[in-house]
Amino acid sequence: MIVEALTFKLALDFFSYLFKSKVNLEDTRISFYDRIRREYVNFSSIAQMQSYFDENYLILDNCILGDLVSIETFRVNSNLYDFETNYIATDVVGSYKLTAGSSYDIQRNAQRSNLTSRQISMINNAVDDYLRFYNEIKRIYISGIYSPCYAVPGWSQGTWYLKSLREGLLVDDSEAKFPYTKVKIEKEPPA
Repeated sequence: MIVEALTFKLALDFFSYLFKSKVNLEDTRISFYDRIRREYVNFSSIAQMQSYFDENYLILDNCILGDLVSIETFRVNSNLYDFETNYIATDVVGSYKLTAGSSYDIQRNAQRSNLTSRQISMINNAVDDYLRFYNEIKRIYISGIYSPCYAVPGWSQGTWYLKSLREGLLVDDSEAKFPYTKVKIEKEPPA
């Protein structure tokens, strides 16, 4: 279930990254797509997602692609600036939209708009990083790999990239953290 594990880990790492920036997950709806139908699972915390990951993906069968996992919607909140702001993201892998909400206080909201704009920008940049990896994995999944178990990495298109992602993302290493800037990920085999 290599694609399923990678795309779920990508979602988990995305929310962990937001948490480090004091943006806390309240609720998310995750989609599992198997080329025929979609199944949705809701998670209300990073701990709940981590538990699901540990139960389902610590031992991987590289011969099975599994489902394509994506973040459909999420709701997060932040009280980093001594006031609470909520953010709701919809259709993350489609026509992404982020909406910010805060307590109703006309005088303070004008002063706070700079701070919330900064957080909105950080969340949007994180979503862009998430989509960059997700769309690459989706391209591999949709174009189809007969069996990553039998295909020698580099022999068929996408297998080298999956191997590189597996080695970079599915390790318990402090360097392998979203947005994976310190992880060596190669799309193509060395020449």
